[in-house]
Amino acid sequence: MTAPAATRGVILDLDGTLADTPAAIAAITADVLSAAGTEVSRQAILATVGRPLAASLAGLMNLSVDDPKVTAATEEYGRRFGAHVRAAGPALLYPGVLDGLEALSAAGFGLALATSKVEKAAHAIAQITGLDAWLKVIAGDDTVARGKPNPDMALHVAGALGLAPGQCVVIGDGVPDAEMGRAAGMSVIGVSYGVSSPDELKRAGADTVVDSFAAAVTAVLEGHR
Repeated sequence: MTAPAATRGVILDLDGTLADTPAAIAAITADVLSAAGTEVSRQAILATVGRPLAASLAGLMNLSVDDPKVTAATEEYGRRFGAHVRAAGPALLYPGVLDGLEALSAAGFGLALATSKVEKAAHAIAQITGLDAWLKVIAGDDTVARGKPNPDMALHVAGALGLAPGQCVVIGDGVPDAEMGRAAGMSVIGVSYGVSSPDELKRAGADTVVDSFAAAVTAVLEGHR
């Protein structure tokens, strides 16, 4: 089986797209902020998923990103989330993710991860969950000068795959994913089971929105433009 000529690379988001983490992110963030004296709604926390952690916590705490309280909260979140990932292992992933990546790889697509987590954490999660068996490139927020929704990360991983932007498709659940892909000149498949609604994803630039990872894989294999 050969990949469609127009699309040769697939750039994947992590949280809410490959990994079923938004609920854990919300719970851990709420606990960490509460311990620091800040109470915020679950909805407000979920709105930050897919964006850099320290900046998100700073915004929720109404402090500057270099405030010691933000630094401490970021470190505590990292410890708790890391423990959650290690305990869950491959079960952290949505159903069908590894099978879907295997199918895409077998069809000739280059697969890359583009996440707002720092690169070191992204590599660790990929190894713990088994994603690293299929990913050729892993990039985090600190891999490039400007993270999502800027195009830098998508352009970086496309280059690392040896592909032009127009040969890549972005798959993600968040508005920053769609905005990144559109700004990079790539097509975008939104997934509705994460943090953003289909309408939000389409307004942000998604060409289509599907309801499962398996459906996203099918869209790519069928030559999504």
